[in-house]
Amino acid sequence: MKNKTLKLLSFGSMAVIIIAMVAATFVEKSRGTDFSFSLVYHNPAFIALWAIAAVSGLALLFKRGVKAFFTVLLHCAMVIMLIGALVTHLFSQEGMISLDKGVPNSTVVTDSGKNIELPFTMTLQEFEIERYPGSMAPSDYRSLVNLDDGSQLEISMNNIGKHMGWRMYQADYSDDLQTSILAMSKDVWGVGITYTGYLLLLVAMLGFFFQKDSQWRAALRKVTAAVALVLLPLFSQAAGNVQRPVAPKEVAKEIGELYVYYNDRICPLQTQARDYALKAYGKASVDGYTAEQVMTGWMFWYDEWQDRPLKVKAKEIGTSKEKEKYSVRDNAASGAAFKLFPLQAADNIRWFGSEDRLPEMEAGEEAFIRSSLSLLREEARSGNWDEVSRIVGQIKKYQEKNAASVLPSAAKVKAERAYNAICLPKVQFMLSITLGIIMFVLSGIWLSKGRKTPAKLARALAVVSWLLFAYLTAVLALRWFASGHMPFTGSYCVMMLIAWFSTLAMSLLYKKMPLLQPLGFLLAGFTMLMATMSSANPRLTHLMPVLQSPLLSIHVLSMMISYTLLGLAMLNGILGLIVKGREAKENLQNLSKVIVTPAVFLLTFGTFLGAVWANISWGSYWAWDPKENWALITLLVYAFSIHGTSIKAFRNPTFYHIYMIVAFLSVLITYFGVNLILGGMHSYA
Repeated sequence: MKNKTLKLLSFGSMAVIIIAMVAATFVEKSRGTDFSFSLVYHNPAFIALWAIAAVSGLALLFKRGVKAFFTVLLHCAMVIMLIGALVTHLFSQEGMISLDKGVPNSTVVTDSGKNIELPFTMTLQEFEIERYPGSMAPSDYRSLVNLDDGSQLEISMNNIGKHMGWRMYQADYSDDLQTSILAMSKDVWGVGITYTGYLLLLVAMLGFFFQKDSQWRAALRKVTAAVALVLLPLFSQAAGNVQRPVAPKEVAKEIGELYVYYNDRICPLQTQARDYALKAYGKASVDGYTAEQVMTGWMFWYDEWQDRPLKVKAKEIGTSKEKEKYSVRDNAASGAAFKLFPLQAADNIRWFGSEDRLPEMEAGEEAFIRSSLSLLREEARSGNWDEVSRIVGQIKKYQEKNAASVLPSAAKVKAERAYNAICLPKVQFMLSITLGIIMFVLSGIWLSKGRKTPAKLARALAVVSWLLFAYLTAVLALRWFASGHMPFTGSYCVMMLIAWFSTLAMSLLYKKMPLLQPLGFLLAGFTMLMATMSSANPRLTHLMPVLQSPLLSIHVLSMMISYTLLGLAMLNGILGLIVKGREAKENLQNLSKVIVTPAVFLLTFGTFLGAVWANISWGSYWAWDPKENWALITLLVYAFSIHGTSIKAFRNPTFYHIYMIVAFLSVLITYFGVNLILGGMHSYA
């Protein structure tokens, strides 16, 4: 075949695959999963398209005489992965088995209702839920299973069982803990072939950056840019506060340092006070008072705080959201909201509020629990702050006596209090966006005129970027330490991570790539803004058991770095359309090429590492879930742009910049669109 025909077959079939996958995700939303699988994912025509793309792509590579080892290895690895996926599709078996305690079973039921008889029998000996210390939140689910050959398996989240080629995963359980439901899969060859492809792909991507005469190395050598002048804005807040009664700041702080069982974890009372203030008023600091002082105002002077308007949007009036805001304030005022008193239960330490139904106990202890908050209220209203501090101290001693084994360390409490104080980057995102916009506009003007930025100015901007980086590092580090797990899950963490990578990149590389400064400030600013909008209350929580795998942390990290780089390329594309002159546009195109290639490789690595994690966690490395599909769509969309030698359109700087802008829509849909519209297993991410 001629090169032109091979190009049409390889890139044309890949374009059709992208369109089919996009359509399938929306069809699944309206018509269901089974319909989308029959229409697209398991359709022989869809499988044939992948085969055409793979074979014609390899043929084109060899026909053009490409001898670069890692480039050839990369494409061969992709083909091996597709072969593994086909083997899995054709020959694997999977389904669910329900094990009742003490009852042998050997029947696996597939999604289609077909029964598969196992060559062995399984009997559930015990099922248990492990919980976080001092909490009812589950940290793991464990099934102890006896096999008919006398062996025994322990199966839990991220810890699979294996026997006679079958792999077993904890999937579900009954409320009475007498039944454990396991996901079963048997894939003798498919996983091994696919994993071989993953490994070769990793080697190829790493080697590619050391390969001479690649497009990426050529673009790296050509990268030049300019920087712009910037004015540092000053931010100030004017306050016209109405004075309301509250506890003195130091006394309120003492109250905020009490432990409380809140949101399925033990934390300082300050955390709950801050959450409640955010729910009621939309901000943690109200009228110049700390969240703890606001809480004491509700608790001790409810009548005086009733006229303080809550933040209720017009669309919330008369809805459950409006009622929730008022109930937050009312429950805090009565003390019903605060579970401050730990008691030893049969299986764990349980926490109670002063109005809860209490287990049997000595009369004096019950009187202490029932009367403590009332005494605090009386002494506070009388202004006896020394007595208030004494009562708070008694409650603290009671907590330490009854729950010493499960209380967080003093260092973790301090870290959480510090995190609560700095986790909402309002001034930071305003500063970053303002700097980014000013620099962005001036950079376009100056780049068109061939002007350079004064070195002193670039260094001054670098100081600001390092300060932002230090702030973001502190937020993420405090959250990591206080929560006990890496800050890689949830919309707030993801946005703050992207901001962190943006500030790090522009701080380290501004001398070699000055344009990273305006792009970095803009991306960091907008992602910090999204963090405050999408998660105005970035509370600390325990991780779900399935999310505790270290592979997940690396997966999320890779994806977030790639999204950060692709966001920079998108902003660079906008600048590329603004500037005048072909040379300036080409310089910006080279910068995007330097950014996009590692971004695509990281996206590839993150996507397939996520597949490995999924296989370990629930037995399937690819389930055609909307989030998985859109990650793959994004990968394929950007893969087109790194084939500039084969696709002439990408040699045109203007087209390239437009493509970078439009392609970023796939990133936005992958992260936001799937969560908000399409749903699926990953809608929490």
